[in-house]
Amino acid sequence: MQETKRDWETFVRSPAQLEEGVPIPLVLVDLTPGPRKYSLRHAVVVIDRRQDALPGADVLWVRTPVGVKLSTPYAMRIVRELPSELPGVGYRDAFEALRVAANG
Repeated sequence: MQETKRDWETFVRSPAQLEEGVPIPLVLVDLTPGPRKYSLRHAVVVIDRRQDALPGADVLWVRTPVGVKLSTPYAMRIVRELPSELPGVGYRDAFEALRVAANG
């Protein structure tokens, strides 16, 4: 049975964070209808603007820090999951904690 494509969303400070073709850590929000909709996941992913560049890839919608949705989605494949709880100081830089967790 073929797995269904999922829709995800992430927030980034700057589009420069979205390096294509290399593993990057992101906080993902599941937008796929069903019982897991809106669940959060920390993961290392590979993305590409071209939907056909990653066959069978999921769809990633990107928003700015203030919630503005970019006009076109990315193709995305999850490379590996990160822990749901990341070490760090609360209300500090979540992006830095995510980067540290991704690097090991």
